[in-house]
Amino acid sequence: MTTTDSRVDEPQLRGSARSPGLSYDDLLDMDTHPVPAVLRMRSWHFLDDADIPVSRYTSRDFHDLEVEKMWTKVWQMACRSDDIPDAGDSLVYDIAGLSILLVRQADMSIKAFFNVCLHRGRQLRDTDGNVAELRCPFHGFAWNNDGSMKQIPCEWDFPHVNQEQFGLKE
Repeated sequence: MTTTDSRVDEPQLRGSARSPGLSYDDLLDMDTHPVPAVLRMRSWHFLDDADIPVSRYTSRDFHDLEVEKMWTKVWQMACRSDDIPDAGDSLVYDIAGLSILLVRQADMSIKAFFNVCLHRGRQLRDTDGNVAELRCPFHGFAWNNDGSMKQIPCEWDFPHVNQEQFGLKE
């Protein structure tokens, strides 16, 4: 089925109309970095134009179901690499009750860790910034920026902790 878009008086496929202003492709064209081809791929499927119930946006049960079935299973855009340009730069990404810590490595790669101390579950960082290590504010356990165990203060009090197996979870 086709309709006429009153802005340009040209036939359009049902469901293909878009709001005025910059398109997604326009934004990609303005990017200062090369854009991977996958970001320009399109899949045009008409998904119906029936109203969506308001409860979809207000229901705690629906939210919890989305977190369980979707948000923990799909790729997330946590930051741009420009946001953590230097070795030691870190960024906290929180979504749906999870906290992820992104850290620029010395070799300029990026690692992402669950932002939680493996000893008592305390959040390691709550702000972004450049760090020499990742240190828990509770007991002071410290990890290197690559997630490997660095130091356990008063190590004799924690004989149950095997430092070689106590790296942060990626």
